[in-house]
Amino acid sequence: MRTGERAGYLIAEWSDGTDGAIEDLVLRCPELVLGRHVAIASCDSGPYTPTNEEFMAGWSKTGKLAVSPLVKAVSQLPMPGFDEWYVYDRLNKCEPHANFVNRLGFSPLNFDDEYTEQFWEQVIKFEPLHVLGSGTPGLFLVTRDEVSFRAALNEVQL
Repeated sequence: MRTGERAGYLIAEWSDGTDGAIEDLVLRCPELVLGRHVAIASCDSGPYTPTNEEFMAGWSKTGKLAVSPLVKAVSQLPMPGFDEWYVYDRLNKCEPHANFVNRLGFSPLNFDDEYTEQFWEQVIKFEPLHVLGSGTPGLFLVTRDEVSFRAALNEVQL
């Protein structure tokens, strides 16, 4: 596990050299998403399209970005792998978000990397509470919430 800080966010990254699973983080730390909106920038390496039932339950879509209603149960969220979520307490104006987890070796802790710089420009622009990502080679949490950060460090062991 590696940790760091940038732009007012705390960063944790778990990597065992295999594809990370966002489910490992969310099932151990459901408070990351419960009672919040999740904007899905990547789901199984691509955009997520809610079902008709999900649209009727409050999901929306802006470009390729799918946005949940307030999450009441973790089971509301798709978690197939290669996922990237931006978590918000409230949504003002929702704009499309780029995804970065589909780039081999992407890490929010990288420096001097074009994609990492673009990721941080997006985080600074949209100001999510958390960003959760799973890809190759691992899993990451970017958060402004120190309590959630500490809980994730204690709960997630890859």
